[in-house]
Amino acid sequence: MLVKLMLFTWAVVIFSAPVLAEDPALEFTQVASRTNVVDIAHAGDGSGRLFIVQKFGVIYIIEDGVEMETPFLDLRNKVMSTGGEQGLLSVAFAPDYETSGYFYVWYTGGGGGTVLSRIRVSNDPNVADPSTEQFVLTVAQPFMNHNGGRLRFGPDGMLYLGLGDGGGSFDPDDAGQDGSTLLGKLIRIDVDPSHGTYAIPADNPFVSNANVENEIWALGLRNPWRISFDRMTGDLFIGDVGQNQWEEIDFQPASSSGGENYGWSLMEGSQCIGGGNACDQTGLTLPIAEYNHDDGDCSVTGGEVYRGQSYPNMYGMYFFADYCSGKIWVSVRNGNNWITTLLADTSHRIASFGLGEDGNLYMASTSGGIYLISDGEVVPEGASINPGLNDAWFNPATNGQGMLISVFEDTGVLFLAWFTFDVERPAEDVTAMLGDPGHRWLTAQGTYAGDTATLDIYETIGGVFDSSTPAPAAPVKIGTMTIKWSGCNAAIVSYVIDSPPLAGEFPIQRVVLDNVPLCEALQ
Repeated sequence: MLVKLMLFTWAVVIFSAPVLAEDPALEFTQVASRTNVVDIAHAGDGSGRLFIVQKFGVIYIIEDGVEMETPFLDLRNKVMSTGGEQGLLSVAFAPDYETSGYFYVWYTGGGGGTVLSRIRVSNDPNVADPSTEQFVLTVAQPFMNHNGGRLRFGPDGMLYLGLGDGGGSFDPDDAGQDGSTLLGKLIRIDVDPSHGTYAIPADNPFVSNANVENEIWALGLRNPWRISFDRMTGDLFIGDVGQNQWEEIDFQPASSSGGENYGWSLMEGSQCIGGGNACDQTGLTLPIAEYNHDDGDCSVTGGEVYRGQSYPNMYGMYFFADYCSGKIWVSVRNGNNWITTLLADTSHRIASFGLGEDGNLYMASTSGGIYLISDGEVVPEGASINPGLNDAWFNPATNGQGMLISVFEDTGVLFLAWFTFDVERPAEDVTAMLGDPGHRWLTAQGTYAGDTATLDIYETIGGVFDSSTPAPAAPVKIGTMTIKWSGCNAAIVSYVIDSPPLAGEFPIQRVVLDNVPLCEALQ
């Protein structure tokens, strides 16, 4: 159902995500009770811990569903203001955190300016050492609002930070379009400790422009609350809070070399400031989705792309919300277009979303704690492979393909047939032959352990249907595949095919559920 959304076509399509056949039925399961949470993160160190950031200056850990009483980090003596949109606002863990122990925080320091600092974990993996703090960057803030910002490391290892325009109505200092200030920008810096504070990446888009600060990666933002990367594609999403009419989601494909101008304060969403569409939009990057304030909405909370395994109908969806109304939407790419759908109308004031290391999606309600978002009943992560998985499987996001899976427990081998077919029935006088366009069979086989199967992909050449004539050629290996199950009706397939060069990842589920009880019994 499309609800009060204006959608725009992106000029260059990198990946295509079809509209799912069935919208998820969202359920919200409380996993923690702490309030005033503004960021949720994981360390990427294999521990599976969740780190929840409280605005007044404390970061707590949730491990195996249990909230630890001792804070991971307590900066209440450093966070000088928590009024308005100030406070401890974000945390991000270095890509090499497991070995380096470095993480980064963004908070309001003395004089109301915002501080980016580097801190190291102590000998206790659940407690940071605040005495190791090193200041990386400080940005003066003229007002108490629009201080940004969320820290996230990109797939390139650089640190990205979304900065608001500094506050006030209608950007009084014109920061969004002023290249001499970091306010109203997305910045990208190299924070490897070898640089002391930080270095400017040589491929930042404005390094040769004397009128633009070198740290700037993109401009024209009002208050980017929040930014996130799709962990599969590397695409960047930005939830940018509007003035008084329009909220927007901005997008940057992984292939971008930076330099986008998202329009503020020339534009609010896709609309010209002052009304109408007479302003010059040349060179501006318009949002992929926007909504207005007609139904009690007020402030967008940017979210995350779900790439977990437990809920196939949620796979590939970008989740975002409105802070005042509690509505939750999803956006997915459909060819050259983005389709945005309202999935839930909650009573929560949603301040942030976050991902667990296992791919689970969480949201923070300012008054009600942290919630796991699921498609119906919560599905535990992980499932041991057993013959109860023998069945017909399909990708719920696409038509015209399926898999037949067989688990041979006595030999420890998993075999599958992966087939595609035309979804349009041929004319009565046309015989559809395997191997014709639209029809293809591949097979894959290999060993499995725990919840994961590792397979070689083969293409069978020259077979003739319903004939005793031997195939003239042996199967040819053309790639590899892994399948990781999260439950008896959910798995993620990842594949790489050498020729023609193809690679991808998609969810599968059973065509029918008859064998689910057997699979669960064999767990």
